[in-house]
Amino acid sequence: MVKFFAIVSSSIILVYISLNLFIMAEEHDYKVLKVIDDVEIRSYDKMIYASYTPQNERDRNSSFKMIANYIFGGNANNEQIPMTSPVVMKPYDNYQMAFIMPDNYTLKSLPKPNNSQIKISQIPSSIKAVISYSGYSNSKIENKKKEELIAVLTAHNISHENDFEVLVYNSPYKVFNRRNEVVVSVNFNNKANYMSHKNEKLYLGGGCFWCVEAVFQDVIGVKKVVSGYSGGLIKNPTYEQVSSGRTKHAEVCEITYNPADIELEQLLKIFFASHDPTTINKQGNDVGEHYRSIVFFSDLDQKKVIDKTINDLNEAVFDHKIVTQVQSFNEFYMAETYHQDYYENNKYAPYCSYVISPKVDKLKKELSQFYK
Repeated sequence: MVKFFAIVSSSIILVYISLNLFIMAEEHDYKVLKVIDDVEIRSYDKMIYASYTPQNERDRNSSFKMIANYIFGGNANNEQIPMTSPVVMKPYDNYQMAFIMPDNYTLKSLPKPNNSQIKISQIPSSIKAVISYSGYSNSKIENKKKEELIAVLTAHNISHENDFEVLVYNSPYKVFNRRNEVVVSVNFNNKANYMSHKNEKLYLGGGCFWCVEAVFQDVIGVKKVVSGYSGGLIKNPTYEQVSSGRTKHAEVCEITYNPADIELEQLLKIFFASHDPTTINKQGNDVGEHYRSIVFFSDLDQKKVIDKTINDLNEAVFDHKIVTQVQSFNEFYMAETYHQDYYENNKYAPYCSYVISPKVDKLKKELSQFYK
């Protein structure tokens, strides 16, 4: 009985320590090259794995404990190694588990494990495709996400290896709000892909153009965002004229993007998530026709994508009907200089602090796959 309680106590301590270590763990860095549907294409620098391969499937639950003992000081130097995130699991490769070592270590400087079953190896730089999901992970969910990942890669003619891994960004003992990813190495030439596409433009209005500009400036694939006016009656309107409502213009942003890096559907997803498209001529306290929700299309192909996106969101997301105007693009007039990069230049102004910052922070958290 005493032995039983000792085992339980040590397990609880390990869980507690691992949970707290993950809170403090530094996330391993990578660079997002492109977003395709719900899949990120990422570039990783070389990294060092400390891994453990269980003897059989039943033994895999001990993997975390085995490697944790190594970084807690179970090594030749009795050195505690800082935890990094994520933990790497290989359910398709003998259930191996690995911790990524901090970047300040080299193969020579890492202390030798006391346990000969812990293997230290260097993983070369690579390009990987990644699909994310949250909550508790099991083989059924992992296989489903693996198939979704393969389907996206196949649809875009991107070849992949067979080295699938599951990345866990919170402790494997954490069930709720856990961030997981299924990843695989891919053959992806970003430069060739980028050069094969010309930049395109999209014109969007969703309330104050300061907000729209701030929402899109850090989006992957967006090259430039300009605030201005469109959809009105006169040429070269001023801010005062537009604000009066008499010119019928909307405050809009000209978004220049490269479709090799981000697709029109993804930009629209961000747009509709960034404001309330079910209210007419109103966004929060910003009221007036110039604050209306509006999307301009340059050709019929764009219009088809816009219409489909609105129909899909009406059915699956919004409780009230989307009232966003869909209008053929005619002319865009650049706004006054002081409106450009307004949020970047005035982050601590009351409107920016209380209206724009919370909106941008929320989007970057909920749609992180689209942001730099």
